[in-house]
Amino acid sequence: MSTIKNVWQQVKKNPVSTGLLIGIIAWATYAVFSDIHDMQVATTFYDYSKARCSLIESAGKSITWCVYWAVCYLTYIHKQYTRWILWLYYIAVVAFIVYYIVAGITLDNIYANIEPEYMDRLPSLSRGLYGAPVYFMIFSFLFIPKLIKDTIKLKKEQDLTV
Repeated sequence: MSTIKNVWQQVKKNPVSTGLLIGIIAWATYAVFSDIHDMQVATTFYDYSKARCSLIESAGKSITWCVYWAVCYLTYIHKQYTRWILWLYYIAVVAFIVYYIVAGITLDNIYANIEPEYMDRLPSLSRGLYGAPVYFMIFSFLFIPKLIKDTIKLKKEQDLTV
């Protein structure tokens, strides 16, 4: 019961970050279930494959946004250094690697089973699938060094106050 009470107190302290998290989760849920619905009503293998690629993209983006939200929450809103911040950086990298492995398996399956009349649309599926994480990689390249620097500064401040 005390855990629920602590969570409720955190929600009252940070309503904006809680609303942002709920928004990310709601968007991710909508995107994933929309893609699953598109896969169920697909009439051709190409339509199914397009929805499947969209599902993988949505799931990858959702996981990445949740990881970045957690890093920013711990660093800037909660202003507390924990080892989780550093582990979340590694989790983001692992998420990218897993995403590309799943994307490769998906494209191999699509290439093996796609109808000949849709073969010319295969490059657009692969561009969409492999290009989705590029924005997150650019974001990581630009902002992760700043987040790491701020994390180190938080650690030093906490070490000085203790």
